[in-house]
Amino acid sequence: MGESSKRKNQYTLIMVLEKSDGTVKKHTVGQRGMKVAVAILFLLAVGIICKFILDSIAIKDARNEIINQTITINDLTDENEALSALNATLTDKMAVLGETVSQKAEAEDAISQKIMENTLPKGFPLSGPAPMEEAKGEPMVVLTAANGTNVVTSGTGVVVSVETDEMYGTKIVIDHGNGCRSIYRNAGTALVKDGQQIGKGYILFTVGKENQKLGYQIMQNGQFVDPMLFLNMDG
Repeated sequence: MGESSKRKNQYTLIMVLEKSDGTVKKHTVGQRGMKVAVAILFLLAVGIICKFILDSIAIKDARNEIINQTITINDLTDENEALSALNATLTDKMAVLGETVSQKAEAEDAISQKIMENTLPKGFPLSGPAPMEEAKGEPMVVLTAANGTNVVTSGTGVVVSVETDEMYGTKIVIDHGNGCRSIYRNAGTALVKDGQQIGKGYILFTVGKENQKLGYQIMQNGQFVDPMLFLNMDG
């Protein structure tokens, strides 16, 4: 009885396979083989569990990556919208600036045109109305000014010369800087001097009883021309 109680139980696995021809084949797996099979199954289970855990970690990492990418995309979208708004604002400012520059250019052109108009000897050479007649010889108009009026410049320019005139007494020549010169012949006292920069309407002579006659001429590119081509009766 004592020896039989010390014996361990032995297990044997018998597998029966029936072939297609009706024959039966038996396979016997001893206790050692079963232990090996159990060990293999255990390792397979551990492998499956490990793979499941690794796959879960990979899926979690992928989800986190997707979330981070989504956040980045949202941030980039917001930044793009902000840049678009800024671009629209800058475009509007550039349009306003362009309009301002255009208006400034137009204003400068108008000023330049006004300066050019003032430079041309188109003004009336007296401060008041006066009868006139054409003189003989070189193109010239002779105006009879009223007592108390003034002989004035017909455009802006520089006094080229103030000299004696055999017929009228004094001759003043003004260069208008565009190929045009105006000439004023009068018996009065000149109120300007050589080299003086003067504007349109500047007084050259004060008219009295002794110097009512004014001989007025225009030279263009070195040639005398008809003053009536430039003369503006409205001043």
